[in-house]
Amino acid sequence: MMHEKKRLHPIAIVIYTMKRLKQGPFLALALLIAIKEKTGDPFVDWLPLFLFLFYAMFAGYMSWRRFTYRLEEHNMYIEQGIFVKKKRYIPFDRIQGISHSSGLLQRLVGVVQVHIETAGRQIDDPEVVLPAVSMEEADQIERAIRNQNEGNMLIKNEMDVVFTLRFRDVLFLAVTSGGAFSVIAAIGALLSDFDNFIPFERLNIFFRVDDTASTLVFLLVVLMIAYVLSVIGHLFRYMNFTVVKQNKTITITTGLLQKKSISTSIERVQAIAVKESPIRYLFGYVSVHLIHAGGALDDGKHGSLVLFPLVRKNEVTSLVATCFPEYRLHNSFRSLCTRARWRYMLRSLYTVMLIPVITIVFFQRFETLLLLLPAVHVGYRSYRRAGVTIKSEQLALRSGWLTIKTVYMLKHCIQSLTISQTRMQQRLGLCTVRATVMPGIRGKVVDVDEREAKVIYEWFLENKE
Repeated sequence: MMHEKKRLHPIAIVIYTMKRLKQGPFLALALLIAIKEKTGDPFVDWLPLFLFLFYAMFAGYMSWRRFTYRLEEHNMYIEQGIFVKKKRYIPFDRIQGISHSSGLLQRLVGVVQVHIETAGRQIDDPEVVLPAVSMEEADQIERAIRNQNEGNMLIKNEMDVVFTLRFRDVLFLAVTSGGAFSVIAAIGALLSDFDNFIPFERLNIFFRVDDTASTLVFLLVVLMIAYVLSVIGHLFRYMNFTVVKQNKTITITTGLLQKKSISTSIERVQAIAVKESPIRYLFGYVSVHLIHAGGALDDGKHGSLVLFPLVRKNEVTSLVATCFPEYRLHNSFRSLCTRARWRYMLRSLYTVMLIPVITIVFFQRFETLLLLLPAVHVGYRSYRRAGVTIKSEQLALRSGWLTIKTVYMLKHCIQSLTISQTRMQQRLGLCTVRATVMPGIRGKVVDVDEREAKVIYEWFLENKE
């Protein structure tokens, strides 16, 4: 059935304009010319900035004007392009996942932004982005895609709410997050871009750069501000986090200020990963991620989707079985052989060895040798937690240093299995096992006994033509 061509909501003009304004190099150049090259004539001084703003608004309007889409029986048809018109047909059966979110602008006018991921897309950019469509239209697009991928049958199953993240869990997730350092990096990048316009020398009124104590206090204040911003950001992101299963589709909704809904087919899931960070693991919490055949549906890593951002470890098996009956999550891993123990501890030592060497040679600070003790402990913990297990048609790989990651993958989803050896591993009878489920996404365990690695390889080759 042919549908008429449709346009985006006019608020998309503002969204496209703001996107153009975020093109940092052009905006920074216009500001730099306007501020530094003063002639005394306001019209001449601010002309570059006005020209850039006019270009952004014109491009935003034309991007909205030239963008149309329509739904056909088995395809989605899109026309776009300001100067070069592009036409694309996207078959519904190539669509890997669909998600929609609503920022402040979208919520003001009651629209959402729709992301559609397809096979063969670019890694860092979704195949289709509809910045502003009504909620009814977004639901219609999602239903059309879902019905086509499930055999053109109307969905009669009621929605089953699998998981809801409670407020206390959201608060614990935000407090134990490691996003403070990324906030510090963002603040540093922002300050480095505008250091010519901000009189940092006036900060000496409060902090004397030659005073070590004041400098440490200043750094502590910056770290605390970054930590608070990180906690607030995680609270806004994971509030109202809910996982719903409907027929063969998993739908994840999350967000406070910017609400987001992500839908992906169960058949697109290639593996399941369980991550254990040190602090959360002490309290019995882990996080569960999906490795799916699609893009970064939640603006995270390509091919990765957060299923349960924080869940008690004793509840993971039942929750995953509810969503994915084929997977059998477990914790029964055979420890690596004792020959691998010292190699794990040495690798951990290598990562921090440079710090005590520099401080001893240049500053005679021998107390930094104490850093080697926790490094040895981390290496030993990594050795104790690493392992490989085969259960029926499922392979599980567990490894990591500070964060332990366990990847469960079904045999038919494994694209390649690699067993490799270095010269040292060959002498000790050890191997490295790598299993790839998607290009660039794989699980790896180092220093597995070569006899066990041979069993894994023979298991993988069974029933393979």
